[in-house]
Amino acid sequence: MQTTSAKGPVVTLEDIPEVRTLPRYFLSGDALEYGASLGNAHCWVTTRGSGAIQQFFSIDTGNVVTGNVSIRYGGPGHHLLRTSEAQLADDSKDTDVQLRPISQGTIEIHPAFQRRSFDLPENITVRETVFVPLTSDDDPAIAYYTTELRNNGATARSLNVFGFARLGGTFASEIAARFDPELRGFVASDRRTPKEVRVFGASEAVTSHEANLDFGRVYDVYHLSQLSNTTNVRGDVIAALQVSLHIKPGERRKVSFVLAFSPDGEDQAVATYRRFPDTSVALENTIEYLRQVTSTASVRTPDAEINQGVLWSKVNMLRVRARYRDGLAFTNDPGVSSNVVARDAAWFVYGSDHFMANFSRDLLNTFARLQYDSGKIPEYYNAIDGHVEDYGLNINDDTPLFILAVNHHFRATGDVEWLRGIYPTVARAAHYIISQRDERGLVFCTADDPRGYVWAICGWRNVIQDYSINGAVTEVNAECVAALRATGHLTDNLGLPTEQAKAFFDQSNLLRDAMNTHLINHENGMYFLGIDANGVARTDVTGDEVFPVIFRACPEEVAFRIIRRLNHSDFWTSAGLRTASADDPLYEPARNCGLLGGVWPGLTWWFAFAAARYHPDLMTRALMSSFSHYAAQPKKHNTVPGQFGEWFDGESLVNRGMRLSPWEPPRFLWAAIEGVCGVILQPGNLRIQPLIPAAWRWVALSRLPYHGQFVTYFAVREEQGPRLHIYSTAEVTTDHRFDLFEEDVTDMVNVLDPSVQHVALRRPGRTVLLLGHTSPTTSIVPIELGDVLPASPCSIRLYDSEVFEWRSGAFGRDTPVRGCSITIEAGGFRVLSFEYDV
Repeated sequence: MQTTSAKGPVVTLEDIPEVRTLPRYFLSGDALEYGASLGNAHCWVTTRGSGAIQQFFSIDTGNVVTGNVSIRYGGPGHHLLRTSEAQLADDSKDTDVQLRPISQGTIEIHPAFQRRSFDLPENITVRETVFVPLTSDDDPAIAYYTTELRNNGATARSLNVFGFARLGGTFASEIAARFDPELRGFVASDRRTPKEVRVFGASEAVTSHEANLDFGRVYDVYHLSQLSNTTNVRGDVIAALQVSLHIKPGERRKVSFVLAFSPDGEDQAVATYRRFPDTSVALENTIEYLRQVTSTASVRTPDAEINQGVLWSKVNMLRVRARYRDGLAFTNDPGVSSNVVARDAAWFVYGSDHFMANFSRDLLNTFARLQYDSGKIPEYYNAIDGHVEDYGLNINDDTPLFILAVNHHFRATGDVEWLRGIYPTVARAAHYIISQRDERGLVFCTADDPRGYVWAICGWRNVIQDYSINGAVTEVNAECVAALRATGHLTDNLGLPTEQAKAFFDQSNLLRDAMNTHLINHENGMYFLGIDANGVARTDVTGDEVFPVIFRACPEEVAFRIIRRLNHSDFWTSAGLRTASADDPLYEPARNCGLLGGVWPGLTWWFAFAAARYHPDLMTRALMSSFSHYAAQPKKHNTVPGQFGEWFDGESLVNRGMRLSPWEPPRFLWAAIEGVCGVILQPGNLRIQPLIPAAWRWVALSRLPYHGQFVTYFAVREEQGPRLHIYSTAEVTTDHRFDLFEEDVTDMVNVLDPSVQHVALRRPGRTVLLLGHTSPTTSIVPIELGDVLPASPCSIRLYDSEVFEWRSGAFGRDTPVRGCSITIEAGGFRVLSFEYDV
């Protein structure tokens, strides 16, 4: 199993079954400023670098409903020696000091949880784990904070474990709580919203309890008083539970503090609290679900960082998936907002289509339902109160991106009946785009609001204060070129009259011609940012230049010129691409959400996709740079390894945006699958044209959902030059050499080196096994073939990438093979081909 530390990949043998198949990061105990963000369909939980829960946000109400939850420890008999009157308290009061960690310990970031391990006095080791259940698209609003204690000494120890929870989450709370002995916890609600009920309890017998307003007690290192068993307070309430343990030498004990919430009254809150009585089972189910879901669309390359990024992108996307009363969606700012933005939803579809297409469909169906009568798609809707907003813009990127997302979803699923149902919405949106063209033939945003900001910016960078991007904007026109082209394809895919499809194609071509007539800056051969509502040509060169390249709205020589320009050092940092040049007079690397010079990983991955056709090396560099930055000095950069933060200061590279941004991970996944792996979605057979750097010799993609089946393939360089050999479980269209197999049997093969990726395919009479190396050094790789081969004799051939040739005979003939060891050079591969009689 491969794990990762802040210093790079390490191999660790782990005897805990729960974590064998998923990657994780190990960090020193003081390495995080902020902790992981964990979510499911009904709650969003943020944590601190210490491992404590910071806030518990309800998806159903759109509010923070509970604040900090923390655990403290005390040992009976550890009284503070008082040496002066100033320290005197009531000597009769049972007061101990808190037992504080005596070691820095470690932090473990896992797709399913955050875990902190440390030592206490008296030879006690502690392992604290925070997680929320994530086993479907409808898990309840519940969080677990578990502590496991082991006595490593020779003497039995008594220990008091205290769980503290701020039950309201805001200063204005009017919380009242009562203790329920049967639940071993508190039932609480705010008097102003009595149906919104929290339950905070413990898995073990509670020795004492107390509800108070005493925030200082939570972190009073000198006094850890016996709880009073009273609850007669109201306001911003702290709930405290004490569990007393007696731990024998060598014994392990576990206590789980459970926080549950329901907006539908006490009975439902209690039912949620009791839903997972065994926290170990809840965690195991979460890990198994994540293992299964993330194994879909599994990208395997010689770059271990990219491979991890793909897996973590899916984890991040699953965490933000929320179920509102009207269906599945995700907010643009988890834990803060309930707004669902069309732009973000469209780009999310580009990633989610590859492993949870049902979620894509819910997003698209919702925005289709909210389409204005004119055909325009709104900017956002609020998933709680239903408010729909367009900021008064006649056109922005939402409408074309909606069409493009529908096209992507249809090409990924092949579902003609769904397309038939949503097509009228697409056609109206396309006709609306056409209606917004000016006399030059350009799509034109008329907004000229003096406030600027969202009321006068029609593209993705729409939250820049006192700033406008309006008029004929290159970004939006490029998207509209692609959207009209896509509408033509969708019209044709439904078998509608040829002249209808041709009309959309013609409009796309006319718009493309208008762009390349009016929006090209002939001084530099690239595009204006736009020609604004006052007729001023904006010469700013920004990251927005990627859009004509992504959407194939520009001539090839212009595309190449754009990629080359954005690759200069005034745009590039070690963490990715700046939104604007560091030499731009408007450069503000730390303000305006980084949209005038900050580093946005999502923009970096747009660039990765755009660069793929011209410079595959730039594509892989772009993919790797921003993702690896999340694990590079996380405390300094305010990041969490494996968690897709929003944007970085363009100079210090400190994360100044969301800890987990919902719109960054799908762009990474899309760029990896449709860029690196060369997946081209189309109505018929999948097209595969891998776009890999010259130094790469192999790439693979496992279990890609496509038109109702799973497709697995690997591509290898079996000869010097650009031509590849593709082995696949489905008929594909490709310019490369192709071999068809019937089934993916990868799971039947065990490769005992975590730095080696493998894919096994089988058809009657032949099985092939790819072994692709991700390590910078040569390895001897043990392989267990299990039952992948028949018991009958077989012949074996091996392709050696180090010498570019097939070898045979060295392994013998007519001997059943169940295992072997293979030497593979750094970044290289081997293909084992087994042939046998059927």
